[in-house]
Amino acid sequence: MTEIEVPGPEPDWQPAVQPPYYTGKNPAHQYSVWEHSAPLFQMIGALALPVQPVAQRLRLHVERSWDGLDDLDVVLFRLKGFSFAISKHDGNPAGVSYVWLTQPHEQANKALDTLLEAVGIEEDAVAFRGDAHEDRTERTAPAQDADSPDEVSGGSLPTSRWARFRHAIGMTSATR
Repeated sequence: MTEIEVPGPEPDWQPAVQPPYYTGKNPAHQYSVWEHSAPLFQMIGALALPVQPVAQRLRLHVERSWDGLDDLDVVLFRLKGFSFAISKHDGNPAGVSYVWLTQPHEQANKALDTLLEAVGIEEDAVAFRGDAHEDRTERTAPAQDADSPDEVSGGSLPTSRWARFRHAIGMTSATR
């Protein structure tokens, strides 16, 4: 069999994982396994701690991944009938680890309580329960209250990845 040589990338192609996607000359856009899977998950809350202590307690391996926002730590596991994922982005300004069910379940509060019990932590470790994207209108400050160039002003969208994320979950300057 003859060796087939694949040419290197074109000099003007940006890395396929580099945002903003679809704006450069590289015809490929790479996405992560996390970025592909997470939209299917049900967010059930957030913990006010990193992923590592939970993983250490349950003897889980923390995986490094990335998505359109940032690099992140994530663990996926089953616990007492629930399938969990816990993720923490490196640059998350809220400093929380999100807790997800990888298979939506009607008893989300019971699932979170099951996790807290297994890990041996109390309710004060919970930053919030539920989905950060729900009740967004109640938690979003009006555009005129924005005090940073990253925040919404004059009806335009925030410019930084994390500002857009904070805006999406309703975490604006008035709620920080």
